[in-house]
Amino acid sequence: MAVRGFFYNATDLNDTERTYNGEDMNQDKAPFYKEGVVYGHLQVTAEGGSMEVKVDGGPKTGYAYINMHTIHNTSVLPLTLSQASGTLPRIDRVVIRNDQTERRPSIFIKEGAFSSNPQAPELINNDAIQEKSLARIYIPAGAVEITQANITDERADETVCGFIASQFQDFDFNQFSAQFNAWFAKEKASMEADHADFVEEYAEMTQAFMDDQAAAWNKWFEEKQTELSGDVAGKLQMQIDGLTTKVHNMAFKVRMEYLLETIQAAITVTLTNTTTGTVQTAEISESGIGFYITEAGDYTLETGMESVMAIPKAFSVDNVDLMHEMTVALREGTNMAYIGNYMGTYLLKESEE
Repeated sequence: MAVRGFFYNATDLNDTERTYNGEDMNQDKAPFYKEGVVYGHLQVTAEGGSMEVKVDGGPKTGYAYINMHTIHNTSVLPLTLSQASGTLPRIDRVVIRNDQTERRPSIFIKEGAFSSNPQAPELINNDAIQEKSLARIYIPAGAVEITQANITDERADETVCGFIASQFQDFDFNQFSAQFNAWFAKEKASMEADHADFVEEYAEMTQAFMDDQAAAWNKWFEEKQTELSGDVAGKLQMQIDGLTTKVHNMAFKVRMEYLLETIQAAITVTLTNTTTGTVQTAEISESGIGFYITEAGDYTLETGMESVMAIPKAFSVDNVDLMHEMTVALREGTNMAYIGNYMGTYLLKESEE
């Protein structure tokens, strides 16, 4: 069968399709574990005072996993090294082996060759035999005992042993990153095109704005050149005087409106023409002031209450005829001309011109 699953119950003894062997059991673990020894298991230590070493074993320190086979050293295993040379050292290895042909594991000493430059013996790894080195043991010339200093632990070296680990310890995201990179490249190209269009459009908008501003400035400058042609100083002074009058009138209008809004009872107001000496008095009520102006000249307006008007307010009247006409018109509509209503109307007209 091309696709297999582990494990299903057989319907009867003749159900050969659901017959399993040891290899099937081992393959069930293969996708999940890396080969090696269990971390902390099968340590090699010197006995001391002899050429003997021991390999840890038991239920908590004796497991390895090689070629899909679980190997268990059920108890501490003593191993004796061969006699040392009197003149040359050698390097041996403590090896754990899985033998597919013999169908069994083993742990033994794999001897190296005597040499002035000794090398550890090579490990066998093929379809039939797989070996892992638990430790290297340096045997000096003339040695009669092995100490822990002679032993080099190789369990952590993945090139010769390694620890059992999950196959998922390191994830390969190449398939996902390739798909993401393709999507990102497409989106990046689209965004770069949009950005290029925006830059071009923004440049056009900026240029159009600058052109409009330049045209508006040139138009204003040309108008000012025309207005100021000839007696430049005199025309500038006339424009300044006009602005000053408008500012004064607007301030007086605002003050008069505030005056009327803050009246809580009748207040006596005195209007004095300082040019002719004419004095008018009236009482302010919420509806206004009971007199109107008929003479040109400079005027002061004051009250007896500092909370309403702390100091006299001054203003000038030039066009009596116009003011009289407006006053009469207001009187005809209300039977009384009120300076507050009149001044507000008149000064508002002046300020808007």
